[in-house]
Amino acid sequence: MSFLQERGARIYFTAAAGICVCFLLSAVLFGASQPYSLRTVLRERELTLVTALLEQGVEPSVIAHALQNHQVSKPAEELLSKAGRGDGEPVWLPAPVRTHTVKVLLTAVTCVLVLSALQMTAAALFLQARDRQLDEAAAAVTRYAEGDFCRRLPRTGLGAQGRLFAAVDQLATAMQAKSETEHRAKEFLRATISDISHQLKTPLSALQMYIEIIAAEPENPKTVRAFTGKSLTSLARMEGLVGMLLKLARLDAGSIVFAGEWVSVPQLAGRASEELLTRAAHEGKRLTFSGAPDAVLYCDPAWTAEALGNLIKNALDHTKADDEIKVLWETSPGMLRITVSDTGEGIAPLDLYHIFKRFYRAPASGNTPGVGLGLPLARAIVEGQGGTLSVQSEPGAGTAFTATFLTKL
Repeated sequence: MSFLQERGARIYFTAAAGICVCFLLSAVLFGASQPYSLRTVLRERELTLVTALLEQGVEPSVIAHALQNHQVSKPAEELLSKAGRGDGEPVWLPAPVRTHTVKVLLTAVTCVLVLSALQMTAAALFLQARDRQLDEAAAAVTRYAEGDFCRRLPRTGLGAQGRLFAAVDQLATAMQAKSETEHRAKEFLRATISDISHQLKTPLSALQMYIEIIAAEPENPKTVRAFTGKSLTSLARMEGLVGMLLKLARLDAGSIVFAGEWVSVPQLAGRASEELLTRAAHEGKRLTFSGAPDAVLYCDPAWTAEALGNLIKNALDHTKADDEIKVLWETSPGMLRITVSDTGEGIAPLDLYHIFKRFYRAPASGNTPGVGLGLPLARAIVEGQGGTLSVQSEPGAGTAFTATFLTKL
């Protein structure tokens, strides 16, 4: 009887049961009252018979004896037949009996009509309430289809209708989450396209200007060489931007499967800094490494070296001559930390909450090279392998990025 779990169904069922009980009680009371009514009718009939017999001069003792008799004789039946009161004669009822019968029928019909009216009223109220709930549900579903999820379906209990409404609400919640996700994706795509356009605008404008200068002075080898080099630099910048975007897009789409293997951490650090050592020496910055020589990490070596290289490059971008960039790895039971720290300019506290956002560049970056994709890419790679990337910084004292990986005990 799961339908009783709905409030409306419980009320209707209770009302119907109450009306049935009223029917039963009415029948019992009606049946219990019939002997008294019948006794009254029979007494009135006996009084008319005794009155008639007394008027005919019949002795009272004979009448009293006749009233006490309960046996039926053949001559009595023949006498009633001759008087027109036999079984084969048309139905007849004495006046008192007819009056009593009419009262009984009127009482029975009245009770049936009243209880039936109550039953129909209860059914009408129940169906009206159910119809109102269904109208509200239909209106809510229509709003869901239009993208409005502010209102929910009415709660009617745990019955079939309640379970149906709950299932529709769950579907609406899923639709709302999907709609919000699509909205965020569209906003992210719009912002990304805007950022890409902004980032590509500068090198494209510079490249156009360089080509115009070269075209204007083709006979000047010095000018051609100088601006050819600048053109190649702009092209390399655009290539790096597009490459990072493609990597982030593959990571977002989940199309990259990290191939895990045991890698020596010193070799991993060397691979990550291989192309950056020359730059550090050229800019007069010290790039050092320290940690256990036998430390190993289970990871994808190519992608992890990419993330570590982005952290080192970020440190080089935000330090000046004679500053130090230090790569340190530490092992502990079940964990390995790789920290890239520097003694550079540091990061302002307000900027710490945004540095992992794509294309974000702190106001203090100024003319520092970069497009704001290295740190987001590094974080995506580390987190994609089950690790975490955190940052600590103090303006004027330096910054430290720490990549933490879980290791097998």
